[in-house]
Amino acid sequence: MTASADSRSDACHHARRSDVYCFAPHPPNCHTDSTIGHARLILNSGKMSTRDFQSILYVDDDADICSVVQATLRLVPGLNVQTADSGERAIDLAYEIRPDLVLMDVMMPGLDGPSTFRRMRESTLLADIPVVFMTAKVLPAEISQFLQLGAIGVIVKPFDPLRLYADLVALWTKEGAAGQSSIACSALPNAQTHLDSLTISFLQRAWADVINLAKMIERAQNGDRSVFPEVERVSHSLHGAGAMFGFPKISEVGGKMARIVEGLVASAGARGSAGEPAVLQQLLEFSKQLAQEVEAAWQTAPQGAAMFQAPFGTK
Repeated sequence: MTASADSRSDACHHARRSDVYCFAPHPPNCHTDSTIGHARLILNSGKMSTRDFQSILYVDDDADICSVVQATLRLVPGLNVQTADSGERAIDLAYEIRPDLVLMDVMMPGLDGPSTFRRMRESTLLADIPVVFMTAKVLPAEISQFLQLGAIGVIVKPFDPLRLYADLVALWTKEGAAGQSSIACSALPNAQTHLDSLTISFLQRAWADVINLAKMIERAQNGDRSVFPEVERVSHSLHGAGAMFGFPKISEVGGKMARIVEGLVASAGARGSAGEPAVLQQLLEFSKQLAQEVEAAWQTAPQGAAMFQAPFGTK
């Protein structure tokens, strides 16, 4: 199994660039990286730094995205990278390591990104640590809200891991990403190897998730509604990680499944509803479509995937 000839040909403008968003009008008191004609990162012009950052804390409940961020940023010489899987853990680590910069997902269970940010601002020891939000929420009002909280900027999901350090430097210095492309490309040979390995791991995990999703949906069809939170979590994770790894179809189906389960939980209560069986059947059909998309994704996986046997014999 080999990658398509052009799928990895331009590493600094990865396939994920198609998942870029534009904002119009721009949120107040900010400007965007206009060098590529899209607003993939939003700068808060009210804050800037005159020194380099040497340590960063990344906060996200998605293990796949944490692994990618950690692997790529750790390739930057001298940069200390720590991760936290919750807002509560992020605050504990921030007290412990006092990072120069915090990069934080907006949507997390329990203490979400904005709530974590507010907790940090309530502490005299953490209040001055700059924070960058990472989010798939792209409405101008939402972006404006994050900046008004005091964040130095926003990076829009899905993001390109190979440009992430350059984007962070752009937000940190307010110079824009155009002059920082060499930073992103300087470690590309190692970065691409790490990213390819993580992509293969994601596809292997995604196949296990497909099998588990089908089993949990069947349990729900038999009356076990306790599986809904896990179905929603797994679907949401596939939605986010699929987009980041450059598999938009996996992301799309995962997003649809997450929204369906969210609707089931919100509208039905503990006992379910008369229309629930039909919705669960639709969810099961989406899980079958998801299996097809994961199988198809192996055909465009990195060349290193040829060393692994795709796990489709378990179907």
